[in-house]
Parts: sequence; structure tokens; C-alpha cells
Amino acid sequence: MAFTKSGLYVHTIQEMMRATTLTGGQLDWRLATYKIALHSSALTDGTAPVNFSAATTVWANTSEVSGTGWAAGGITLSTAASGGGSVTPTLAEGTTGSIRYNWTSALSVANTTLSTGGGPFGCIIYADPVTAPADMVDAMLLCICFAAAYPTNNGTFSITPSGTGLLEIDITP
Repeated sequence: MAFTKSGLYVHTIQEMMRATTLTGGQLDWRLATYKIALHSSALTDGTAPVNFSAATTVWANTSEVSGTGWAAGGITLSTAASGGGSVTPTLAEGTTGSIRYNWTSALSVANTTLSTGGGPFGCIIYADPVTAPADMVDAMLLCICFAAAYPTNNGTFSITPSGTGLLEIDITP
């Protein structure tokens, strides 16, 4: 029987994402030391920081939402879980032939007041420890659009991933 499909090997791509060498540490999507920053609806598709095709992936605080319980620049994933736990990112094969990025538990931060720009409309997860090369400092990993603003007033801000995770890339056709 002849080959009928072309594709990338999930495990090979997964290891590439884990092994890129940068000053400040590897670009390892599984690190809970990465930060999550909130952004308002004032962002515009195709412009920083939501220009997904840009040659540089440096995180930008354009239209950032911060406030009580959520510092400017975002918070680390390790401090962003309810009950004092930790949001630990995972990177593994999801549906057959795909790579899935997810968290071990929902992100949940109590006692927040987030109303700047109408409240969080989305977030960006970025590699805060990366310090070089210049085009990879604080490299952005994932932007999530909530499609609505979610302000809080001394309440809990939460993000619960879908059953298929935060991101799933189908590697095989």
C-alpha cells in the first residue's frame, strides 16, 4: 500500500516547542512561571499585540486591563488558581494527530476589581522569563479572545478551558 497522507509528527513538534534555547530559559509552554495579562476590547486585529504574523512576538501592554488583585504586566500562572493551587500548563497529544495546550485546573483569582476599558475582553499568555534575543523578549504564546468584556468588582475572575483545551493544533490532514 502506498503513502496517502503527509503530515508532521506530533511528538517531534511537541519537543521542538519544549527545546528552543533562549536567554532566560527555554520556550517551554509547560512553565507555570509564564504570565497571563488581560486586555480590553480596544485592541484591533492585525495590530500589536494581536498581529499574529508579526516578525517579533514581544508582549505589549497595549490596552492592558489591570486593577485590584491583578497587577499590570499580568500575573504568573503559578499564582492564578482557586484554593491556593497552581495553574500548570500541559502540552500533549490531544485528538489523534494534534497537539493540545491546556491547564491542569481553571484559572481563578479572587478579590479582583477589573474595570479598565470595560473589563477584560481577552488575555495573552507570554514567556516573561525570556530576556533575549530581542525579538523574543517576553515572547507571546497565546492570545485568547473572550468575545465579551468580563469586569469584576471585588469578585473572582476565572478562565475555564473547554474540554479540548485552550489550543489544539491539528498536525495531520
